[in-house]
Amino acid sequence: MSKVIGTVTAVRGGVIEITCIDGVPPARSLLVTVEQQSLLEVVEQVTNDTIRAVALSRFSYVERGESVMVQESSVQIAVGPDILGHAYNIFGEPIDGSRVDLRESRSLHAQPAAWSRVESANEYGILETGIKVIDVLTPFRFNDRVGLFGGAGVGKTVLITELIHNSALSDEGAAVFAGIGERIREGNDLITILRDLKIMEKTALYFGEMDKSPGVRARAGLAAVTVAEYIRDELDKDVFLFIDNIFRHAMAGMEVGAMLGHVPSELGYQATLEYEISRLQERIRGNGRRHITSLQTVYVPADDITDPAVAAIFSHLDTSIVLSRDIAAKGVYPAVDVLRSSAHALDEEIVGARHYEIATDIRALYQKYEELSHIIAILGIEELPKADQLAAKRAERMQRFLTQPLFVTEHFSGHKGVSVSLEDTLTGCEQILSGACDDVSLDELYMIGALPK
Repeated sequence: MSKVIGTVTAVRGGVIEITCIDGVPPARSLLVTVEQQSLLEVVEQVTNDTIRAVALSRFSYVERGESVMVQESSVQIAVGPDILGHAYNIFGEPIDGSRVDLRESRSLHAQPAAWSRVESANEYGILETGIKVIDVLTPFRFNDRVGLFGGAGVGKTVLITELIHNSALSDEGAAVFAGIGERIREGNDLITILRDLKIMEKTALYFGEMDKSPGVRARAGLAAVTVAEYIRDELDKDVFLFIDNIFRHAMAGMEVGAMLGHVPSELGYQATLEYEISRLQERIRGNGRRHITSLQTVYVPADDITDPAVAAIFSHLDTSIVLSRDIAAKGVYPAVDVLRSSAHALDEEIVGARHYEIATDIRALYQKYEELSHIIAILGIEELPKADQLAAKRAERMQRFLTQPLFVTEHFSGHKGVSVSLEDTLTGCEQILSGACDDVSLDELYMIGALPK
C-alpha cells in the first residue's frame, strides 16, 4: 500500500490544496484521500511543500486534515479488446450497468505519436458520409478534424449522431464518442438511439457529464482520444472520434483556472486556452496504417464566431461546417450555411475536376441568391430580370434538394432516413444546375434522397 504523502489543508470548489510531508509528487500524479477515497490529480506546486490538485471524483466530504496517498504516476484509463459496445467514465469504468473485462491501461496524458508521411490512397481519399450537403460542399478525408459550428438548437448533436450511425456502417471502423458537459438525459438518449439502430456494439462512449467537477469534464476528451489511439494501434481499426462538445472542454479548463486563482485572459478564458486545445487536437492523427478522423461539435456562444475559444478550436480544423439558425428556421435540415463553411479537401487535385466544378458552381449560385434575397423580400421575385429569376429559382431548388431525412430522426420526423452516394448527389446537383429540374416543384425536391431516375 502507498504511504501517506501529506494532508488536505484547503478545499476550494473542485480544487484541493495539500501540504506534503516529505517532497511533492510530480504534476499529473493521481492521488487518493484515505478516508473518502476521492481521486485527485496534481496540477501545480504552490510552495516547496504545498501542491494543488483537481478532484476527479466525488469530493463533497473531503475535509481538512484528511490524509492523501499517491495511487498512480498519472491518470490511467482501462482499455482492452472488448472495449466497444459500452459507456464509461474517464477511468474506463462502465457506467451503463454492464461488466467489461478490461485488463490493460493507458495514461490519459500520453504524448502525440510522431508525425508520419506514409503515402496512402485512403489518406487522401474523400470519406463519404452519405449526407448530401456535406459530401458535395464540405467533404473531408481520413485523419481530418471536422468542426460542426452552431448555436443552441440548430442540430449539432443530431447531425453528429447521424454521422456516428453512418460511420458505424463501415466494416473495419469503430466509433469513439466523448460527451463533454453533456446533460445526463442527452447521454441516455444517445445510448438508446445507438441501441435502437443496432450500432452500439461498434461504439465506445466516454462521458464527463455536466454534474461532474470541471476536472472530470476537462479530461473526458482526453479519455476518448486515448481510447481512439488504443483502437488504432492495438485493434488495428480506423477510428471515428466524435466530441460533443469541444467548446465545453475549453469551458471546463476556464473553470479550473478560475478556481486555481490564475489571471484570466480575454473574456475570462484561461491563459493556457491555446495549449489545452492543442494538447487534445494534436493527438488526433493516423499512424501510417490506420486513421483517426474526428468530428467535433463547437457551441458558438451568442452566435459569435469570433469568440476566443471558438477561434482557438477553428485553427486546428481541416473542415468547418457552420450550422445556421436562419436556415434551420426555414425547415432546411441539415441547416448548413454553405457560404460560411469551408473544407481543405475541396480541392480539384483531391476531389477531381467534376466534383470541384459542381461545388464551385453551387457556391456561386448561393452567393448570387444571397445578393438577391433582400430585393426578393421587398419587391418579389417577379421584379427581377429573367436571368436573376432563373438563378434564384435554381438556388431554391438546390437548397431543397440538399435537405435530407436522417436515420436518427425517423421516430419524430416521420421521414425514413436515407444515405446517398456521392455519385448520386453529384448527378442530382448537375441536373439542377443545368436546368433539368426547373419545372420540378420545391416540394418534390424537399427531404428526398437521390433524384428519381
